[in-house]
This record gives sequence, structure tokens and C-alpha cells, in this order.
Amino acid sequence: MKRIWLRVLLAMCILGIFLCITLTINTLAFTSMQIDVTPRPQPEIDTDRAVTSLQKALRFRTLSYEEPEAWDYEPFLELHEMLERRFPLVHEHLEKELVSGYSLMYTWAGSAPDEEALLLLAHQDVVDAPDAATWEHPPFSGVVADGFIWGRGTLDDKGSMIGILEAVEILLENGFQPRRSIYLCFGHDEEVGGWDGAATMAEILRDRGVRAKMSLDEGMAVIDGAVLGLDNPIAFISLTEKGYLSLELTAHGPPGHASTPPRETTLGILSRAVTRLEENPMPASLPEPVRLMFRYLGPEMPFPANVVFANLWLTKPLVMRQLASERATDAAIRTTTAVTIMEGGVKDNVLPAEARAVVNFRPKPGETIEQVIERVRQTINDDRITIRPLRQPTEAPPPARVDVPAFEVLHETIRQVFPDAIVAPAMMLGGSDTHHYSEVAENRYGFLPLDFTEDDLERIHGPNERISVESFDRMIRFYIMFIEAVAG
Repeated sequence: MKRIWLRVLLAMCILGIFLCITLTINTLAFTSMQIDVTPRPQPEIDTDRAVTSLQKALRFRTLSYEEPEAWDYEPFLELHEMLERRFPLVHEHLEKELVSGYSLMYTWAGSAPDEEALLLLAHQDVVDAPDAATWEHPPFSGVVADGFIWGRGTLDDKGSMIGILEAVEILLENGFQPRRSIYLCFGHDEEVGGWDGAATMAEILRDRGVRAKMSLDEGMAVIDGAVLGLDNPIAFISLTEKGYLSLELTAHGPPGHASTPPRETTLGILSRAVTRLEENPMPASLPEPVRLMFRYLGPEMPFPANVVFANLWLTKPLVMRQLASERATDAAIRTTTAVTIMEGGVKDNVLPAEARAVVNFRPKPGETIEQVIERVRQTINDDRITIRPLRQPTEAPPPARVDVPAFEVLHETIRQVFPDAIVAPAMMLGGSDTHHYSEVAENRYGFLPLDFTEDDLERIHGPNERISVESFDRMIRFYIMFIEAVAG
């Protein structure tokens, strides 16, 4: 018996040594994915002119609504007139088209029209600011104070639109002629799905046979790396975004007086269905963009985090458990389930014949709308509940690639404008207009060249949205250098 235990102990020691050697070799081979770049001269910017243009754009209440009758289109037309005045060379040298009445599409014809194009995307519309009284400066004033430009749309997404137009204006002033054609697409209804704006512009480009080398839209940004234990900021590039699906659940039952209720009321049936969905979340997995994020960030992390990410073959269960423990990271590994509306009943002593709930899902890449709906049916498992999609569902688009020149030039330009930043692929948990262009641009990236803090994330669709003058200046320089690198 003693010999058996000695053999077991020896085998365990050998296995432990082998495991340590394997972990060490994998960690040593886990080399940095960051590109060493040659510094480029930073272009000169007329910051005051650019800031004034953004201030003016912020003053137009270009609000989008789910309900068609709620729209006021006059501010969009006034914004268009202002853009013509502020960017005269853009409107002289680029072909401008109004799409669906209010979306803007500009074509900058290249000298080599057969080459794949570049798409630069942004949107004109913003959400309202019902909390205006809590803002430090009025949300539609465009005030410059304390080194910041304040107003709804500075971050989402008029800042990007004005930054792109200012960059193109400067390039035209300098006599730049792109080799590949460039399309600027500024939708008017991104906040409500982009189905009239971006979807229509994408359809027009597709029907004209336009093929793009890449598209660049809003998405991720440059954030403080301290949240991940890194000293350097992290420039996250979204390779894809999650899909969108809202399901209406309706429970039906006999109406009647509350004095003689059935064992299961309509509201009780609905509540149990919702509870089943919350108690049985969609299964977790590691989407490719998240795996790539670990591949790019892992080598930059200190010990022992670098060992963990270099050996996901062994540590993946631990990593998945940690990701699932926080709301933000849990959303990166599964299709999320969020109950957003529940209603039913009109009187305290009357049993409602019908009750409804709305549950919002954000399907992760690789999980289809059909699969999500089928899983919901199986989880609820109650024929008294009818299920139907609301709004137009959106599939999660396939991820863009990182092993292509398009990603390399984006990576390189970021490192030239943000020299201290670590570049990493990622996945956008919300949505944008990007997915509409999947048939035009094979590789679609989401990156705002802005320095973001945790506080800034709360400002998007929240109070006190703002952008620093310094960051806005850097954004314009990024767009100039990016256009030169991709299309020059």
C-alpha cells in the first residue's frame, strides 16, 4: 500500500512540474500585440473654429422619437443649413444627398474609384434631457466652461459628426485628394434604430455596388486602465455589437370580480413567466471579441493576471465565474434579459382579462433572434402566455477581423494620437447604426477617439453630457490622420 501511495505522490509531483512548465512556457509566449509606431507630425487645428461649430450644432434640438407624430423635423433642416455655412469646402467639393428627408450622405470621390471605399459614420439625432434642471449648464446651450463644451450630443454623437466634418474641411484646405472614395453618412434616427436613416443609406450604397475597406462609427473609446489594474489608458475598438430584441408577453385569463378569484390570476401567470426568465438567464460563453480583448490586454497585465489570460485552456472556468459576478462583464458573455414593462388591471377589485410585460434581450454574437425566442418559449413553458416581438429585431452582426490591414491602420493611428494607450478589441454592449452597413463594409469598427472616464459613461443619455476642448481637438487630429492613412 505504501508503494501505491508513493507512486501516486510521484505522479502528482510530475504532473505539477509539467503544469508549471506549461504555464510558464505559455506565459513567456504570450507576447504583446501592440504595434510599435513611428510618430507622425500632429496636424494643426483651428480649435476655436471647431468648438464654435460644435456649439452651434448642440443648440438644435434634433430629437428622435419612437412615435412618428412626436417628431419635429425643423431643427434637422436648420442644422443642415448651419453645416453648409460652417463647412463651405465640404459642400463645394463633396456630393451631398438628403436621404429619407433628413439623413446626410456625402461622397468624396477618390482618384482610384475602383479601390474599396472608406465609410465614416455618425448621427445627428440625440435623446431628450428631461432632467435639464439638474444640469450644471443647459443641455441645449453649447456652453464652454471649465475647459469643457457642455450639451446633449457632445459625446453621443454630434461631437463625432462635427469632428469628421472639421477634419475633412481642413484636409480640403490643405489640398488633400483621397485615393479611395470616402462616404460620410450621418443618420437622423440612430437613437430609435436607424431604420429610415442608416438602413436606407446602406441600401443605396449597396445598390450602387459600393464596397468599403472598412467603416468607423461610434462605439468604444479610450478609458482609464486603472479599472483593470493597468497604468496606461486602454483604447477599446468594438469589433461588433449585440443585437436587439424586445418581446411582449401577454397572459390571458377570465375576467371577474376580485371577491371570487381563481387559483391563478392573469397577473400571477404573467409574474411566474417573468420570474422563470429571470431565474434562468441565457447561457454564458466567451464571444470571440471578448477572447481577443484578453489576448491584447493579457500581455500588458502584471503577474499573476498575465498567467491567467495566457492559459485560458485551464483558467477559463475561473475567468467566466468572475465575469458573471458583475453586471457589466456578465453582459459581455451572455444574451441579457431585462424586464422593462409590466402592466395589467384597471381597478383594485376587478380581475384583468389580460396582462402584459415587455422583456428586452440583447443577443450576443452567434446567437440568433430565433434561438432567443425559442429559448424564451421553452423557459416559460406556458400556453397561456403569448409571445411576440416588438419593434424590428436586430441580429448581432458578425465581428470585424483583427488580422487585416484595416484593423492595423486603425491600431496604428490610435497609437500615434494616443501614444500611451494600449489598443484592444472589444464588443459594444449597446447598439449603433454600424450593423446596417454589414453588406457594404466587411469590417466595421466602433471607436470614438475620446478620453473617457467612468463619470463620462454616466453622462451619455444622462445629465451633464460634455466633452473637453482638449479631447475634441485630439478627436479632429485623429480623423485627419486616419483619413490620410486609409485613403491617402
